[in-house]
Amino acid sequence: MIAVFLLPFPFRGYRAPHLFVFYRFLTTFDERALFIVSEDYLTPPEIWMARGRWEMKEHNQLRLGYRIPSPETMQLQHYGFLDETLFDALLQHHDGNPIAAFKRLLVERIPQLEARFAKCLDDFADSGIEAILTWCNCPSLNAVARARGIPVVNLELGPLRLPEYRSTAYLDFEGVNGNTEAERRYRESSFSYNGTIDQLRNFFILDADRSRRSPDHDIGVALQVEDDSNLVAYGHGFDNQSLIAFSNLRFPNQTVLVRPHPGSLFELKDGLTAVDRSSSSIDFVLRCSQILIVNSSVGLEALLHGVPVTALGDCSFSHVVKAENEAERLSSLAYYLFAYLVPMDLIFDASYLRMRLAKPSDTAILARHLAKYLGFGDSTTLFDGATPAESISIALKHAE
Repeated sequence: MIAVFLLPFPFRGYRAPHLFVFYRFLTTFDERALFIVSEDYLTPPEIWMARGRWEMKEHNQLRLGYRIPSPETMQLQHYGFLDETLFDALLQHHDGNPIAAFKRLLVERIPQLEARFAKCLDDFADSGIEAILTWCNCPSLNAVARARGIPVVNLELGPLRLPEYRSTAYLDFEGVNGNTEAERRYRESSFSYNGTIDQLRNFFILDADRSRRSPDHDIGVALQVEDDSNLVAYGHGFDNQSLIAFSNLRFPNQTVLVRPHPGSLFELKDGLTAVDRSSSSIDFVLRCSQILIVNSSVGLEALLHGVPVTALGDCSFSHVVKAENEAERLSSLAYYLFAYLVPMDLIFDASYLRMRLAKPSDTAILARHLAKYLGFGDSTTLFDGATPAESISIALKHAE
C-alpha cells in the first residue's frame, strides 16, 4: 500500500492546503491508499464550494486533472489524522507566527510530530507500506520513515506548466525545492547533449514561440508568492523585499524591471520601481538581459530562452545556472528537463511510482518520460536500444 502525506495544518491561513492533490489521487489511483492528513480534507465539497475554494471551479479541475469526489469515494481510503493540538503547539512555540511554524516543519525534526507519524505508520504496518508520497519536505516524516525502512518520495508540480508548456512535475527521493537529488543524479550520469537550446525549448513550449527581441531592461527581478515554501525555507534568507533591495544595490546604474507573482496578496506601486505587466512570464523574460531570482521557476524559463540567470536561494536547477560553460549548461539543462523532471500525470500513476521505487536506470526513466510526452503512454519501444542522448534526439525529431 502507498501512503500519502499532505500538509495538514493551515500555516497559510486556509485549511486543507493541498486539497487538489488529495482529489487528484482519489481520481487517478485505482487502489486504496493511506492518507496522513487532517480531518479538514474530508470536509464535504459543498462546504468548500460555499466558501469559494478555487479547487471547486471546473476549469481548475480540468487543468489539474481531478474530479470532485463523492463522500463514498473518500470513505474508501485509509486515514491517519494529525489533530489540531499539534498545530496549536507549533503556533505557541513561535508566538503565534504561522509562517515561522511552517518553516520549522519544513526544516527541523519535531518530536511531537514524529510520534504521531510513528503511530500512523505502525497502525498500518500489516498493510505493508511501500512508500510515503509527500508534497513538502518534512524532516520528521523522513526520520520516522527511515527508521522503518520506508522510502519517502517528494512530489510537487513542476516549473513548466500549461498552457505555455508541457506540464511537468518533481519526483525526488531526497527533497523537493530544497535538498534535492537533481545535481547528484546529473553528475553520476555522465550524460552529454549535443543539440541546441532552441530544440529543447521547442519541445517543451506549447505557446507560440516568441522570436528573441532586443531587451528593454537590463535586469528582470521575478518575485514569488510570499508564503511559498521555496522562499520560506530555501531562500537563504532572501524574500521579495530583500531581493528588490539586492537588485538596487547590486545594479545601481542599470534598469531593473520587477515582475510580481500573480498569486501575491500585494501589489507593487508604479513609480517606486518599474513593474512588469506582461501577459506571461515568457514575455517578461524576453524583455530582460538577465534574470534575478531567489528560487522562482521563472529562472528555468529564462534558461530555456538563453537568458542568463542569477539564483540567490536553493533550487533544483542551481547547477544549471552555475555551469562553467555553454556545453555544460546545455547538457545539464537537457538532463534536468527530460530525466529529472517528470510529465505531470505520471506522479499520480501508481505503476510509474512503483517503477521509480524499483530504481530503474536513467535510460528507462527517460524513455518512459519521452513516451508520455509524445502520447505513447507507457510504450517505450521507439527508444529500444538507444542511449539517453539518442532517445532525446529521436523524440525531438518525432515532435517536429
